[in-house]
Amino acid sequence: MRRDLVLTAVIFVVVGFVAGYIYMSQVQWRQQRAAAGGRPSPLLELPANIEGELPAGHPPMDVARQIVELRQEAERNPKDAVAAFRLADLLFEIERFADAAFWYERGLGVEPKNIDARVALGICLHRSGRHDEAITQFNTVLELKPNEPEALYELALTLLHGKQDRAAAERIYEQLRRVNPNFAGLEDLERQLAAARKSR
Repeated sequence: MRRDLVLTAVIFVVVGFVAGYIYMSQVQWRQQRAAAGGRPSPLLELPANIEGELPAGHPPMDVARQIVELRQEAERNPKDAVAAFRLADLLFEIERFADAAFWYERGLGVEPKNIDARVALGICLHRSGRHDEAITQFNTVLELKPNEPEALYELALTLLHGKQDRAAAERIYEQLRRVNPNFAGLEDLERQLAAARKSR
């Protein structure tokens, strides 16, 4: 009888511990979502066994450590646009475009008139298949700084390859050629437009 009572007490203690753990995990998860503006932050974690083989698609370990450190800095200081942009730039360099877009958006929430970051965000959105959103970003840049060559160039590429709208891309190309005839990417854009004409 006494053994049954002890066993029952142990079971209640274990169940209570598990329930408490689950509850606290849920609370922490909700807090993390709230800190990220209601959406999960696409944050990279280092693998548990850092000496072992890295998972497919995982960046080199030194880059991964940089990402984790920059992420921690950016999350500690959500009003620090520079921290968000530094993380976004690194993610951009390793072609993690969806993740980079998240952090460019976070930084632009603090510094909405940062031209370079907004152009980079547009590129990330284009590379992620979000072409309409990319076009919106490039047009926003052109409202802030008319005839910005990088924005014109990337807008033409998005129209050409993302929206399959060669006519609109041609118009942007002509605008870029008119306002900045020495722009470095002009010849490349011209070749891509010529290839698109031949493929029709």
